[in-house]
Amino acid sequence: MRVDDPVEDVQFTLYADGHIGVDPVSTDAVPWCFPVDTAARLDTNEFQVPIRLGAYVRRPDGSMVSAAANDESITIDTPGPYTVEFTSTPIKLFVFAESGVQVTTEEHQTTLSFPDVDGVHLAARSLHEQPARTLTVPRDAEGVMRAVSESSAALKTTTCERSFPTLRGHPPLVEFGEEVDIPGGERRPDSGVRLELPPEPRYVFPAAPLAYYLAAEVVPGDTPRLTTTAGVDHRLDQTSFEAATTRLLRHVFTLDCLTRVEGYYPVELAERRRAAELGLDLDWAAVYDQPLAEQLGTYLSVPFETVEPLVPEWRLTADIVPDIGRATVLPHLANELAAVRIFDSEDTTTESEPTSADTEAAREAVDQFHRGPVAATDFLRAPTPTADDTDFQTDGDPVSTADVLRVPDAETTTQTYIGDGFPLNANKGSRASYERQLSLRAEATDHIGVTIVCNDEQMIEELEVGDYYGTRDLFEFDVTLRSELTRDQLREVLAADTDFLHYIGHVDDRGLQAADGYLDAHAIEEVNTTAFILNGCRSFRQGQALADRGAVAGIVTLDNVHNSLATEIGTNIARLVNRGFPLDAAVEVVKDDALVGRHYIVVGDGSVEIATPEAGIPAVWEIDPYEYDDRFDIEIRTFATRSFHLGAMNMPFIANNQTQYLSSGALDTFDVSGKELSEYLSLETAPVQLKSERSETTVSLRWSDKITVQTIRERG
Repeated sequence: MRVDDPVEDVQFTLYADGHIGVDPVSTDAVPWCFPVDTAARLDTNEFQVPIRLGAYVRRPDGSMVSAAANDESITIDTPGPYTVEFTSTPIKLFVFAESGVQVTTEEHQTTLSFPDVDGVHLAARSLHEQPARTLTVPRDAEGVMRAVSESSAALKTTTCERSFPTLRGHPPLVEFGEEVDIPGGERRPDSGVRLELPPEPRYVFPAAPLAYYLAAEVVPGDTPRLTTTAGVDHRLDQTSFEAATTRLLRHVFTLDCLTRVEGYYPVELAERRRAAELGLDLDWAAVYDQPLAEQLGTYLSVPFETVEPLVPEWRLTADIVPDIGRATVLPHLANELAAVRIFDSEDTTTESEPTSADTEAAREAVDQFHRGPVAATDFLRAPTPTADDTDFQTDGDPVSTADVLRVPDAETTTQTYIGDGFPLNANKGSRASYERQLSLRAEATDHIGVTIVCNDEQMIEELEVGDYYGTRDLFEFDVTLRSELTRDQLREVLAADTDFLHYIGHVDDRGLQAADGYLDAHAIEEVNTTAFILNGCRSFRQGQALADRGAVAGIVTLDNVHNSLATEIGTNIARLVNRGFPLDAAVEVVKDDALVGRHYIVVGDGSVEIATPEAGIPAVWEIDPYEYDDRFDIEIRTFATRSFHLGAMNMPFIANNQTQYLSSGALDTFDVSGKELSEYLSLETAPVQLKSERSETTVSLRWSDKITVQTIRERG
């Protein structure tokens, strides 16, 4: 039986012996512990899922009876009623029965049994929410402040549980008009929290995610400060306002994650254990019971430096031009809990103006990469190589023109720029791409369509990426391979409804290579592919044109790329997005792997995914063997997604681990035996890096289905 979520374009499959009778029922037919979107009665008392999952068993009041984690199984003989909640599934799933419960976890399977009954109830809840409203406000700072105040109406609670991504709804959208229009009236929770800000974009924009998360009323004031009805009065440093705002958001959010362990999920959380080791000794149960206005006072009594080591890796930094017209993107940045910075073009430089020895060193490393053995026989994915392969060029001129910018680096997983021009070291987002993803997800189908186009026979090797798209047991893919397309045929492919287009071929200022010339993306009227990769030289302008004409997001290049390197990068990106990595996370992985990956950026909404990962959240494993023993260190780094965003928890099914971690970033380093490592490699197909092979001048990313413990020992 397959459970479909057409909004998120994901599926999840349950298996049972024989035919399963399915009868839809009301969502209040049985007492579910949590909200559900749809429910049905199943004529079976046992089913399996072909992956290892965790499960929580609860009473109708939500209190936890038991939990199954890793390879731990549970048996509850006392008859229910009980609700079983699966963890790390792309759709929230609950099973209800008035029976005892058996949860059996094996290496590649989880079995759920209810021996005392003949049938059970199954319910599902989508992990996505559309914005409920569009607010209309005047085109000035005060109008934007009013919209930011109302953003927290999307929160499903003001308790610390709002740190769970499923309890943070998408803020209402914003548009400008002569008259204020707030459909349904003001709905901001009465949190007792107020944020006073000077009415200027350089203050209002960075504060939007903080105001959303704190359910704060945003009002004009001379000095930036946070106040509450419980007596909190916290000034925000004006000289470093952006950093102070982000630091406060990260501080409160992390402490909320530690506090919520006292509630519905009393799990063993690694960050709580680390907090105790750092001397953070709060009365967590008392803090859990405090209202938000009081909690903030308690949280601010804890030094920021104490909490900083516990903060999960933040997903997104957004550099935004302080033009009031850009305020319409704030709901999307608030939804991401982004670190928002004001972009000042006077403080930036272009690639032709290196700012430090580090920049020169990076360029030299790329030069060495291109001068390696591959360069003797390889060719560039551009029709005519330029004199200097390492200079960014367009139309024969350096790309470092007025519309190409360098934004400051950020210590987050991904980085985006909101403004005119092209960023050299960040992705490029826009309101249109964010809102296009929302509308497309509302109209999504129940399968995943991928089209691969190769328009140059010399690059035919990359067509092998077709072997990697769709290699998923729980998802329905439709993969189409095309080659030697004419301009008209390529235009038809771009206009067709498909989830992902993988283009392999030459790209230059004339457009995308076709069998009868070049198709300029600027001349295309309609693009209906959701996401794409243009794996050719300097494809960023053509890719931006596709995003402007209908695509949600795409991966493009800023520089020339040698064919063999482009094939390696393109193959890895194909495997990453197939395994559930968002586009921007996939690009970050290849950037981190080798300097040549830094030629790739995302245009549009980089959070778009074409599939969801098997284990709930995508991860990269770095493996380092011991020198004299049959043991290995595995560092696991996770990447937040739309469904498993900041605040989600993850339990790696490795060795005997029984600990949950806050997802996003490096979770921990695990010491495992060769046998345990072999079992872990077989659990799922995941990207792997060997510490001994890491080099900025080598593409070193490997895959768990293509590597053995013996190989790891030999390479170590």
